[in-house]
Amino acid sequence: MHTRLARCLTAFMILSLSVAAAAQERRPAATRTVPVDLLCGAQATLTLPARTIRIVGSGSERGKALFAPGDAVIINAGTAQGIQAGQRFYVRRVVEDRFTVRTTEKQPYSIHTAGWVTVVDAKADVATATVAEACDGILEGDYLEPLVLPAPPSAIAAGTPDFARPARVILGDDRRQLGAGGGSLMVIDRGSDHGLRAGQRLTLFRRTLDGDAPVVTIGDAIITSTQFETSLMRIEKSREAIQVGDLVAIHR
Repeated sequence: MHTRLARCLTAFMILSLSVAAAAQERRPAATRTVPVDLLCGAQATLTLPARTIRIVGSGSERGKALFAPGDAVIINAGTAQGIQAGQRFYVRRVVEDRFTVRTTEKQPYSIHTAGWVTVVDAKADVATATVAEACDGILEGDYLEPLVLPAPPSAIAAGTPDFARPARVILGDDRRQLGAGGGSLMVIDRGSDHGLRAGQRLTLFRRTLDGDAPVVTIGDAIITSTQFETSLMRIEKSREAIQVGDLVAIHR
């Protein structure tokens, strides 16, 4: 009895390791040193993405519309649109997020990364790809963008938090409104156009008594990647839940 149980446990462990190794192998080699949560982090943009190249169906099962790692998908573009075998693309969708904070005259668009794919074969106006990694379910209709890895954080001096010119937390991934210390990722309304860089430190805070009293710090974060108008931050520690709308003092 014990021998049979031991054999079953050994077989299960070998199978688990094989599955993990296969999943790691499916990931593009260049991404294997980048944490999955960073690649899957939320984005925000003031300009609606083109969304012209999309997943339009399954490459193996008729009627299938939800895809996981290893699944084959059909893309509505091919060599005529510059698609070639071996190319890698993020799979993304625009999320209608009514909780997104507007800090400019334009409402930011919330972008959810569902995973990424590798093109296997391309014809004139159609291509097939394999799902390399899924942050969650990849859906028919999701659009593709070239897979560009985030730059590694720079070694930046801690600096001093600038409470006078704060940024603001504008969204979490896929309509999430709260984050917490220990690695939650959220987006702020400052980016490379404002001089921000990956690795820059942040202090999260709230004002009290309409700004007439000292501020209350509620957490610490670091910028993991930037776009022109926004940045993705990782919350390293927090004294309470970080909310969409909270203020962010950038260390300078």
